[in-house]
Amino acid sequence: MTAAELARRIAAQRAAFLATGWSPGGAAEPCANDAVSAGRDAADAWRRADEDLRDVVDLPVDGAGWPSFRVAVIGANPLLPPSWRDAAWSSLGPAQAGAEFARWRWWYAEVTAGRLDSYLDRLRLWDERRELAACRRASLDAVALAGARPVARATSQEFLAARDRLAGIPAPPPVPEPGPAPTGDDEAPTPADLGPVRAGLCAYRRSLAAAIVEVNRTGPRSLRLPMPPPVGEPAGEVHDPWLEDFFTWAAPYLSDGCGLYLWA
Repeated sequence: MTAAELARRIAAQRAAFLATGWSPGGAAEPCANDAVSAGRDAADAWRRADEDLRDVVDLPVDGAGWPSFRVAVIGANPLLPPSWRDAAWSSLGPAQAGAEFARWRWWYAEVTAGRLDSYLDRLRLWDERRELAACRRASLDAVALAGARPVARATSQEFLAARDRLAGIPAPPPVPEPGPAPTGDDEAPTPADLGPVRAGLCAYRRSLAAAIVEVNRTGPRSLRLPMPPPVGEPAGEVHDPWLEDFFTWAAPYLSDGCGLYLWA
């Protein structure tokens, strides 16, 4: 097995996994008419790509089977740059796994030492904007389904007005991207004035929350939309025990020359 062939199989497995939509970096969901068949096809393609890669690697076994840790500890970790999260949804050969692991640990040490606060402030606002957008989309989808139910409250004037109010709320205001992840050689950036951006997101959240409250008050009793996530709250002390547990778990395997296998 050449290094190039291994890299090809890893890339094919990653592409097949993302096409399933099973991760935050996955493909967009297909339209409703094609969802079932497309989802089945994507899952079949994933299994084929996974078997092709598994045929050429050795997986360690402990008393409970394959030792594993959830990929989301990196792939959905709000302390890490977005591009690093996306890249984590992949198998990694031994050399790449070792390099990525060292980078993750270095980053966490910088974060907990307070040397990346300016970047994390921008990253937090960017994430909060994405979460508000996701809340709005999920609320609109749920309201559309509830409105199709043959119950009296789904056609009441109060609910229809609340539905229209929610539908009239636009997407959240734009937030600047956090920018490239700092490296150890970067100069400390000048802290950005994020006050107006934060205030805009807070005002948007209040509007979205008020619309959701009205939908919940007037809609079918089975419809209970969750409230939008909080925004603009102080970060407090940065500490991630789950990430620290991952570092402790993975270090011995990587020291023995193992890579990291994407298992789903």
